[in-house]
Amino acid sequence: MLKKFKTRDFSRVCNALIDPRVRAGIFDIWLNRDYTLYAEATSHTDLTLATWQPADQMRLYIRKDVASQIWNYGVSPSAETTAIDPYEGKIVPLIADDIIDGTRLQSTALNAPRSLAVAPDGSLYVADSRNHRVVHLDPAGAVLGEWGSPSGNDPSNPAPSPPGTFNEPWGMAVGPDGSVFVTDTWNHRIQKFTAAGQALKAWGHYGQGETPDAFYGPRGIAVDRAGRVYVADTGNKRIVVFDPEGNYVAQFGGAGLDPGQFDEPVGVAVDDDGLVYVADTWNQRVQVFEPSEDGLTFTPLRQWDVAAWYGQSLDNKPFLAVDAQKHVFITDPEGFRVIEYDAAGNILQTWGDYGNGPGNFGLAAGIAIDAEGRVWVSDAGNNRLLRFTVP
Repeated sequence: MLKKFKTRDFSRVCNALIDPRVRAGIFDIWLNRDYTLYAEATSHTDLTLATWQPADQMRLYIRKDVASQIWNYGVSPSAETTAIDPYEGKIVPLIADDIIDGTRLQSTALNAPRSLAVAPDGSLYVADSRNHRVVHLDPAGAVLGEWGSPSGNDPSNPAPSPPGTFNEPWGMAVGPDGSVFVTDTWNHRIQKFTAAGQALKAWGHYGQGETPDAFYGPRGIAVDRAGRVYVADTGNKRIVVFDPEGNYVAQFGGAGLDPGQFDEPVGVAVDDDGLVYVADTWNQRVQVFEPSEDGLTFTPLRQWDVAAWYGQSLDNKPFLAVDAQKHVFITDPEGFRVIEYDAAGNILQTWGDYGNGPGNFGLAAGIAIDAEGRVWVSDAGNNRLLRFTVP
């Protein structure tokens, strides 16, 4: 077919453009439905509106609800179906009972804060992504420390960036011993620190997943009760598991729509039973995985669709958290809200809307649950942190 087009149809198009009589005839058909000039120019003297047989290698698709209103096409009218709003009756007007913003911080104001992590002592770590740093806060919001400086994106210096420097850190997690793990997203690596910010280890480099530490824009990160580190290797559509020292343990995922596959995995969380929850962003679902007894394989246990996460922008990257009751909280960044599910994926409630008030978000990003069950959310659009007591 392609060859036929090149040898015959292409020459016809060229002739139509070059020959002024054919060109005039085509315009006469378009404007006046008069085939006389075109018929004379192409020696088809019998060509009329009634006898013309154009090519029919084309299909026209019409939505059923529209077609049902077009009687000439013989489609009988049908009852219109009403879309069911999954959030009907689930929206609650929840107001933050604490807000940490630039007026509360003694250092540089936050700039697009992403992931949050609560430490065993109740303090809070924030991935302050566009300030290329980590901020450590006490439960009252006072700054305990901060570390990090910009690095990366220097084509003339392909050497690994120094430890303690970042290129947009997105993910935060704290181990049971208080160690702090950060996804240094655009340096394509993981960094490990002491609770006070002393660099201990870094592993990873840019790659297409050809090795366990060949990352492409890792974002979410979680640590289980045994200290194993789960990395959402977002661009490579997989979850990679390491021990606390960065040694490879296992991986699961891959590109696709089937259970166990991902399209842009971002948030990852592990509950007290070792179940792994993944925000499978562009597949618009949450997936839950069960580890084998040896922790080397992960089997899809259940999943549920998420009526959110519609955009594919760089900022529309959701995180999730799981509380002691196995309720799953997700952020819907460009939906400006938080959604809470039960363990089976049923919607319990949702809150938030666009704005800068105490119940609004400019861009809902990271999320974490503290020891009292309160929900912390980073608002990357308004550069602040909000704490909610959930009814």
